[in-house]
Amino acid sequence: MQQTLRPFRFWPYLAGILLGLCAGLVLFIYLGARNIDDRTRQWVVRELSARFDSQVELQSLHVETTPRMQVTGEGLTLRYRNRTDVPPLIQIARFSFNLGVLGIVHVPRHVKGVYVENLVITIPPSEHNATPPPRQTVPVPRVVFGEIVCNDTTLLILPKKAGKDPLDFEIHDLVMKNVGDQKPFDFRGTLTNAKPKGEIATRGTFGPWDAEDPAYTPVSGSYSFDNADLDPFAGIGGTLSSTGKYSGQLNQIEVQGETDTPNFSLDPVGRPVPLHTEFSATVNGTDGDTYLHPVRATLLHSLIIANGSVIRAAGKPGHIISLNVYAPNARLQDILRLATKSTEPVMTGTVNLRTKMLLPPGKDKVIHRLTLDGDFGVNDAEFASVEVRDKLESLSRHALGKPNDEDAGSAVTDLLGHFRLDRDVASFPRLSFSVPGAEVRLTGSYNLPSEALDFSGNLRMRAKLSQTVTGKKSFFLKLADPFFKKDGAGSVIPIRISGTRDQPKFALDLFHNSTKK
Repeated sequence: MQQTLRPFRFWPYLAGILLGLCAGLVLFIYLGARNIDDRTRQWVVRELSARFDSQVELQSLHVETTPRMQVTGEGLTLRYRNRTDVPPLIQIARFSFNLGVLGIVHVPRHVKGVYVENLVITIPPSEHNATPPPRQTVPVPRVVFGEIVCNDTTLLILPKKAGKDPLDFEIHDLVMKNVGDQKPFDFRGTLTNAKPKGEIATRGTFGPWDAEDPAYTPVSGSYSFDNADLDPFAGIGGTLSSTGKYSGQLNQIEVQGETDTPNFSLDPVGRPVPLHTEFSATVNGTDGDTYLHPVRATLLHSLIIANGSVIRAAGKPGHIISLNVYAPNARLQDILRLATKSTEPVMTGTVNLRTKMLLPPGKDKVIHRLTLDGDFGVNDAEFASVEVRDKLESLSRHALGKPNDEDAGSAVTDLLGHFRLDRDVASFPRLSFSVPGAEVRLTGSYNLPSEALDFSGNLRMRAKLSQTVTGKKSFFLKLADPFFKKDGAGSVIPIRISGTRDQPKFALDLFHNSTKK
């Protein structure tokens, strides 16, 4: 008999194989999913404990396998080196991320995205000189997070010095890229600056994280700060914009940048002036102390150079600003415009200025808190007031012994002095100015708000007293010449200057009785 060959049917066998594989996979996933929450929780705690050298607490964690593998956790807390004397290093109200298809059975090497809500980072004071506790080395797989998006982030930096408040930064829209594997990661975000009020946009790199001492974690990047209102600062005003770059570590950040304030003013004594600065500074990110080296400020057309420090005050809000200020060959009218309300400068000329500046914190206006102590010299100074120029020219003619010569004398003068500004009153323990034929040496004060003058001193003239006048007065004054001739000068006469800046009053101070002259 001829046998009939039956054709081989492949598809039933293939369907059976696939069905068996699916059943095995379902069983495998089911068995793995039974303890996936615990396994994932252990992985998260182990990874964070080793990476940050911290005690990790996690209130809850849940893994959803459908429709996608997603992890959601709440109440995550990391205590740096188990310390309970400071707030936790990291606190997260809620977080979530995707595990991937094989995340149930294998610890992932790469997590694509993490979403974090209400993140609080607290950097403790540096313990770099202290002996760190022994670390437990736990082998942890190298995990990289492709992107971490943080909503509502607070960065607190605790000060090293007792009595100082922590630095508090509110950050929103914080995005970090490629975090992990002990390498620097990229970040970008927007920081709300409390005072002056404004938004600081920044981007850069951070890390790798220094688990031994977080204050030594490297950071670098750039920033921009636009349209910051200076009016909340008592006594100054204007709108500031700034850009710059920074690099270093959290406890020592080198910053270079520039600022522009087109309408900077000292209220209530001056008028708005354009101010541009270029600065280099070292910032201690753990306490906010800033050391300037130097600041080059351009006020209108004058260069002012300053270096010093801006240090947070102990026990009170605010900073102590201490600067050494140098103005080489600045325009006197530029500086006076900042300190006077008049549209016309009281004086023009070239000034060289050196002063120490101290501005303590407080709610009073800047002019009431500002202290200046320095020396100045003004070459070829010329008063704007016609009345003052006429008086100086008259003084010069009389001092030269040519009282009737209209072509003699000059109102152009040189000024030298030491000054101290304290609580809006400028005192001058040493002040001198000279015109051809005469030199005035004074001590006294000038009140900035009222513009009141109160000076006394001596007028030294080349001519004798009798040569300053003509006719009978000259004859009778010859009897007095010997009494006023001193120290090689033709005559030395005590004088007093009072009145106001716009209406000064010059008088002889004979026997402490002022006689107008």
